[in-house]
Amino acid sequence: MERTSILVVRSDDRFSSLLRESGGEVLNLELIRTEVLNDLGDLENAISRLAQYDGLFFTSPVAAGVFIEKIDRIGNFAGKIYVLGERTRKLFEDAGVKPTYAHGANTAEDLIAGVGPNEFLGKKLLFVRGDKSMRAIPELLNGRAVVGEIVVYTTITTPPDENVRASVMKRLDDGEIGWICFFSPSGVEAFAEIFAESDLNHCKVAAIGKTTAHKAAEFGFNVEFVSPHARNEDFAKGLLDLIEEH
Repeated sequence: MERTSILVVRSDDRFSSLLRESGGEVLNLELIRTEVLNDLGDLENAISRLAQYDGLFFTSPVAAGVFIEKIDRIGNFAGKIYVLGERTRKLFEDAGVKPTYAHGANTAEDLIAGVGPNEFLGKKLLFVRGDKSMRAIPELLNGRAVVGEIVVYTTITTPPDENVRASVMKRLDDGEIGWICFFSPSGVEAFAEIFAESDLNHCKVAAIGKTTAHKAAEFGFNVEFVSPHARNEDFAKGLLDLIEEH
């Protein structure tokens, strides 16, 4: 394919490797990181009263990891564990638990629709999340179920070195970067904050999932591709196919 410069707002991983294999220049820029809360008292309290919940929700592998590390006998929980995302599901499976999962779901709305809205009627649920969660679970289940929430980690913006920032900004302003790839609403917000003065008229945006795409559109980014699937391979292939067409 024609050599295309792509800025990936994430650390270097399989996604970036797939893009490079097809001839594109890939620049990785990690702008956010997560930190587990020092005080997990709320989570520990909830775990001590876990029997009162009919189900638990996890839409983040970070939240799932914190929960699994804190609980002693996860297999004793009699309710269901609802998860979004392949990585989140695998964490529970590796811990010996088979979670409830809607195949192909990329958003909380997809998960609830895939499981079936009536599944949650009258139930008491717990949503374990990060501080920047979009809170779609309690909003979607409002009036159908009682949803408690516990924050177990925070997402922090990590600005790059000033030289790196200046270099990326110049390439953006000069139109040298054709695409920007986002993987989370938090990544979009961090980028918009750090590169608020950049000229992005030359750039197209690719986002993994509708939630991230909507956040990018809110900031006025030119969203040209939304991956319908959350897997790195699907996101990379879809983007590369679109670039190839043009």
